[in-house]
Amino acid sequence: MDIKGRTVFVAGATSGLGLGVARCFAGRGANVVIVGRRRELAEQLAGEFGEAAIGVGADIADTEQVAAAIQAALNRFRTIDINVNTAGVQGYVPLVGPQGPTDVADFARMWSTNVVGTFNVMSRAAAVMLNNEPDKDGERGVIINTSSVAGEDGTAGMLGYAATKAALIGMTLPAAREFAGRGIRVNTIVAGGFDTPILDVTGREAAAGQIQFFANPRRLGTAEEFASLAAHIVENGFFNAATPRLDAGYRVPL
Repeated sequence: MDIKGRTVFVAGATSGLGLGVARCFAGRGANVVIVGRRRELAEQLAGEFGEAAIGVGADIADTEQVAAAIQAALNRFRTIDINVNTAGVQGYVPLVGPQGPTDVADFARMWSTNVVGTFNVMSRAAAVMLNNEPDKDGERGVIINTSSVAGEDGTAGMLGYAATKAALIGMTLPAAREFAGRGIRVNTIVAGGFDTPILDVTGREAAAGQIQFFANPRRLGTAEEFASLAAHIVENGFFNAATPRLDAGYRVPL
């Protein structure tokens, strides 16, 4: 799918990987829908992008807010061709914490955003894409989700986060098969070791300590590198039902 002239709906686009995707796709001539919880920031960023962008505030776990965001995209650009989901939360959710059993509500909150929220956006975006006119290759749309290396080799204390990211990997093939013959491709990037604002919460020093476990290059990845792979997935029509790792050969140690 040619990115130029298409409309991309980016959930989690007000910072980090999502903002990198928004900038990359805008630079390639796409209309961009910047979606994030902070409406004012989303609108401010869209203003910097110009007329080919809008900013919408939405909590992806809220059905009505996502429906409103989808409608805003349709009102402005008439359709959605590409959906990239980078919104998510990270945190310490073990089975047993310092005070005893972990409150299941902590796990539920993480699951609600990372899994239910992503499903919510995927479902509504795909419903729009199915009404698109197919291109010469029969393609109507592309969905890209964002998992984490924790979903494949998570370490102690990351059980909650790892479970949500493993779920996104597990959703990829059945989603792609659901749209077999109907022109929608679904892929999930399994990302690890990126320099994004979430490190300000989880700890930049801890992240720096993990670089020794990278194969090459031994540095944190950039949002631009993530966006470059997302763009390639969109443009390569044979790329489907895949979960490529983008992590410099990193494997999470025990």
